[in-house]
Amino acid sequence: MYPKYSVSGESMNPTFKEQEVIQIISHRKPKRFDVVVLHPPENPKGLYLKRIIGLPNERIIYRDGQLYVNKKLVSDEFAKETEDFNWNEFSRDKIPEGYYFILGDNRAISKDSRHFGLITEEQILGVVKKKGYRLNEDIAGKN
Repeated sequence: MYPKYSVSGESMNPTFKEQEVIQIISHRKPKRFDVVVLHPPENPKGLYLKRIIGLPNERIIYRDGQLYVNKKLVSDEFAKETEDFNWNEFSRDKIPEGYYFILGDNRAISKDSRHFGLITEEQILGVVKKKGYRLNEDIAGKN
């Protein structure tokens, strides 16, 4: 049986609401736009719920409400909510192997890779499989 968690906070609104219960699957590399449960770098025992945006060996840019991956436009339903952001401001290189760039869906309040940088594959507990269950363990969606 895969673990279930209860969402706590608003950083993944409107996709996931406060106290909504989700279930994850483990042992799968995340793909772009997968929602994952992870341990954030500033709180290794905490749990965050975020969306995978950038994959290893990619360059990520948000410009004029649009997502560009390796200079190609990619449809992101939450891009219009994202301020201009260029990963090259932090690194001249592509996202390294084994690392991911993550964002919350509520981009105005989400604490994510724009604040604490990339996350490692090891920080990811699993990809969200289902939602709509009942309470088990809280996931921080506040930050």
